[in-house]
Amino acid sequence: MTVTPTDFDDPGLSAWWDESYDTDVLIRNTFFQSRHWNQCWSDTFVASDARRTLMLLRIEDRGRIVAAIPLFLQRRAAGPITAWRYFLWIGDELAQYPDMVTTQRDTAPVWEAAIGFLARAYPDAWLHLRDMLPESTHTSLQSRARVLRGEPYLRLSLAGQDAQQYLARCTPHLRRNILRARKQLTTDAAMHWHAVRDPDTRLIDRLIDLSIMRFGKASWFADERNRTFFRALCARAGHEVLFTVVEHAGEPVHIVASYLHGDVVHYVLSGMDIRWTHLRPGTMNLDATIRWAMHEGYSCFDFLRGDERYKREFGPDGRHGMALEIPLGGNGLRRSLARAARRLRRMTDRSTEDHA
Repeated sequence: MTVTPTDFDDPGLSAWWDESYDTDVLIRNTFFQSRHWNQCWSDTFVASDARRTLMLLRIEDRGRIVAAIPLFLQRRAAGPITAWRYFLWIGDELAQYPDMVTTQRDTAPVWEAAIGFLARAYPDAWLHLRDMLPESTHTSLQSRARVLRGEPYLRLSLAGQDAQQYLARCTPHLRRNILRARKQLTTDAAMHWHAVRDPDTRLIDRLIDLSIMRFGKASWFADERNRTFFRALCARAGHEVLFTVVEHAGEPVHIVASYLHGDVVHYVLSGMDIRWTHLRPGTMNLDATIRWAMHEGYSCFDFLRGDERYKREFGPDGRHGMALEIPLGGNGLRRSLARAARRLRRMTDRSTEDHA
C-alpha cells in the first residue's frame, strides 16, 4: 500500500470519496464520513489556524484508492518553540463518529501503512483519536494504543416500531407532555409543523437567531466561525440537511436541525423562541420529527453525544465512545506533559463553571 498526503482539491480522491459515500459502500457510513462535512470543517477550522496543518491521507493498494484518513496536525507552542504536536480527526469533538473513510473490510493493513508513514515523517508526534465507537475501524489499533473511555451516545431504534410502541418507551412524564403537545398542535389553528430538506438561507438564519435567543453566549452559534461552518455545510450537504419546524401564525418558534444519511437521522441542535416556552415546542418538535422519521422508513433516530435528561426520557439505547492515544515514536515525555496540560485545563474549566 502507498500513502500520499493530499488535500481536498485532489480530483481522483474526491471522485472516489463521493461515489463511495453516495453508493453506501463505505465500511463506516455516516454523515460524518462525507467529504462535504470534512472539507467544510477543514476550510473553517484548519485553514484559518496557524497552529493547525491539514493531513489528509490517500491510501492506495496497487494504484487503486481504498481509503482516505482525514486528520490535522495540532501544534502546541511555548512562544516560538513547539512544545508538542499531535494528530486529531478533522471535526475533532464536533463530528460524531469520526473514522477512516474506506471500502476495505480488513482495515489493519490500511492503518499499518498510515501509521508507518506518519511515524517516519513525524516521529515526535502521536495520534489522539477521540469519539471512536465499538464498531469503528480501530480494532487493529488497540494493541498499540492507550484506550480511554469516551463520551456517552444515545440513539433510539425505530426499526419495527409503530407510533404506539415508540410512545410506550418514553417516561410517563414525557408521555404526558407529548400527548399535550400533540393536542396543542392539532387543535390550535395557528400552530403548524413541517419538515424541510435543503433549508434556504432565511430558515438557516432563523435557526441561528433562535439558538442565540435561547442559549445566549452558551449557544454554539455565538462563535462566528461556527456560523460560517454551518452555513457552508448546509450549502454543500443540501438534501442531507433536515430542518423540522414548529410555526405559530407563520413564524418559526422552534427549529430542529438534523443530518440524514442512509437509514439514520442524526439529531444535531435546535433553537427556540423563548416567548413560546409554555407551549413546549421542543417536545412537540422532537416528537413530530421522530414520528416523521418512522413514517419515512428511517431505522434510527440518533441523539449523538451526550446523555442529557430530555434525551433519556425517550428511552434510547446508550453506549460510550472511546479515545485512542497512539505513539508514533519518541520517549513519551511530551505525551505525559500534554496529558498533564489537558487535566489542568479541565480543572480550570470546571472551577470557572463552579464560580460562574
